[in-house]
Amino acid sequence: MKNYDLIIVGGGSGGLAAAISAYDNGVKSILLIEREKYLGGILLQCIHNGFGLQTYKEELTGPEYAHRTGIETEKRGIDYKLSTTVVNITKDLKITYTNDEEGYQILQANAIICATGCSERNRGAIIIPGDRPQGVMTAGQAQKYLNIDGYLVGKKVFILGSGDIGLIMARRMTLEGAKVLG
Repeated sequence: MKNYDLIIVGGGSGGLAAAISAYDNGVKSILLIEREKYLGGILLQCIHNGFGLQTYKEELTGPEYAHRTGIETEKRGIDYKLSTTVVNITKDLKITYTNDEEGYQILQANAIICATGCSERNRGAIIIPGDRPQGVMTAGQAQKYLNIDGYLVGKKVFILGSGDIGLIMARRMTLEGAKVLG
């Protein structure tokens, strides 16, 4: 069983920052585990600028910030696993994970940081009625489809809610040629 001084679960902005900070403070045996195909987490969906002002002294989009932070992680030689799901963490700091390449594996850690970030509430939690309402999705799902996967989720769109993500998506959908009805 492989042992790491630090295993970080989550490869978004928090996980990347934790890995870099730990390394810069003397921890050299670090593993970052990310369930998605890319490091960066929610930053990859945030194509607007405004990131990086404190860290890099310039205004970057979310993907640019994630890319730059990923480069900083690689420069330090920090190990990471992508498309990997953590299925169990024990009290004695054993992490069980699975992925397509390695199957089911167990690692030992001296310390663990859980940096899994935020999760959007599902349709049931935000009380969208019905079992499978066709064409109804959360803002995060729409943002992922458009900004990461490159799919326009509709030509006529109605957004329920006027929070920051709703407004960002209204602007983005308009720029991509969709008609935002309200």
